[in-house]
Amino acid sequence: MEIEIRPCTDGNELDELRRIAAYVFASEDGMEEEVGGLQSDWTVCAFVDGRMASTLGMWPFTVRLDGSPVPMAGVTLVGTLPNYRRRGLLRQTMQRAFTVMRDRRQPLAILWASMGAIYQRFGYGLASTGVTYRFDPRLASLASRPHDIPGHIDLLSPTDAYPLIKPVFIEWASPRNLIIHRSAELWRVSTFRPPRKGLPVHVAVYRDETGAPRGYAVYTTMTVDHAPDEGEQEVQVTELIALTPTAWVALWEFLRAHDLARRIHFRSVPPDDPAPELLLEPRVLNRRTQDAIWMRVVDVPGALEARPYGVSGRLTIGIPRDELCPWNEGTWRLEFDGQRAEVRRTDADPDIIAEPAVLASLLAGHRSATYQKRAGRLQARDEATLRLADDLFRTSYEPFCPNGF
Repeated sequence: MEIEIRPCTDGNELDELRRIAAYVFASEDGMEEEVGGLQSDWTVCAFVDGRMASTLGMWPFTVRLDGSPVPMAGVTLVGTLPNYRRRGLLRQTMQRAFTVMRDRRQPLAILWASMGAIYQRFGYGLASTGVTYRFDPRLASLASRPHDIPGHIDLLSPTDAYPLIKPVFIEWASPRNLIIHRSAELWRVSTFRPPRKGLPVHVAVYRDETGAPRGYAVYTTMTVDHAPDEGEQEVQVTELIALTPTAWVALWEFLRAHDLARRIHFRSVPPDDPAPELLLEPRVLNRRTQDAIWMRVVDVPGALEARPYGVSGRLTIGIPRDELCPWNEGTWRLEFDGQRAEVRRTDADPDIIAEPAVLASLLAGHRSATYQKRAGRLQARDEATLRLADDLFRTSYEPFCPNGF
């Protein structure tokens, strides 16, 4: 059996990658669009006796990490045909991909996991939480609502709305955490993609009293089978972005004004979304939480130097082992002066010791060092060191990635 690990070389092999990914995920939905934008050198595949067996794609993203733009690889289309599994092909593919990422100065990799168990084997750590709402709009009234909401809402198509809402999104995203810089293609294949092919996508744009766009909601309305007394429509909200509390209230009330809908489904909500604080009865949201983005530290010094930190200070971090990225092993001294981070290897004893998966969670601001220590996943020299680590890695916003890829 001859195994070759390499990128696709032509359009025919990209078509084969798409066919394998569609088989692995049992769906053709959106596959053509996703693979259509993928370049050959953004792939790593395993070939057995000349036949493609395992696939992996790597989008060259820029992602905000506590407000700082960081190059990351968006890992996607990962799969192995069942007749080639249990042979270590995916492990070899992933290891080659990490080497490519390091050479391209992408210190971090992110992905949406079909199964978290798969990717924890390769050193990925949980970096964000996904939140959804599903509620009856008649019950989701605000605890305090102004009598008159200034400004107005325009109902537009995605094409007409795009030039208005793109600057709003950029302003909203710039200080945040784990938001991908959106290309026009990502807007098209992710943000404006309907939940079911053929359904129209609507954009409600909120303008303040001066006429300036200050928020928007991307959503779809659809007919569903409810009980006879429950109405016939459901509103599926892909994204609600608001630059001000007034914009948020205006868009929330606009969505609730769909009188024939008995369900509003928010498909992706920031974990720190204000709805639970603002509703008269937050329980009606039926808030559901699950894992979202998983992150892999590909290059420790590059990842540590890429983001800002909550306070100035010095911390030595021990990485005891990393089989897939052995260059990460050792002890690293992180110094942050309030403006710039500098990371160097050191022979000093580490202040904290963590596996790459735990370091990924810290870097994303998903879990604190204290949390990880209580879970038995991090060792610390003492309590003062633990508090310093908490302060250093604290982020202004909880990590949240609204785009699938």
